[in-house]
Amino acid sequence: MYGVFKVSEFNGLKRRLMEYLTRRAPGVLDLFNIYCMLIHRVDCVTLLFTSPSKLYHIVLTHYRGDVVSTDYAFTLAFLGPIAILLGRVDIVKELLNLVKTGRDSEFLELLAKYVKSSAM
Repeated sequence: MYGVFKVSEFNGLKRRLMEYLTRRAPGVLDLFNIYCMLIHRVDCVTLLFTSPSKLYHIVLTHYRGDVVSTDYAFTLAFLGPIAILLGRVDIVKELLNLVKTGRDSEFLELLAKYVKSSAM
């Protein structure tokens, strides 16, 4: 549990994100799930909703330290779809900043706030 919310509150958003990515970006989940399962023994969407900075680090490693490519890929694959699903495309830059600076609990609190307000 982070702050005043439970990780289970993200179940609806997690399910919708997986469906969205499977439809819109076939193979992305498969690729990052390989890394996540090998390193953290959890799928990438679960890692996104528990320790997003760890997922960012995996993507950064995949792009061999290229921060510009990592920011673009992470935003395109994960943050953009989340923002679309929540109807809040204005939060992408803030989410990316929180992930890059390792502020996982703040990232999750912000998501929880919008999940509650969107009634997912």
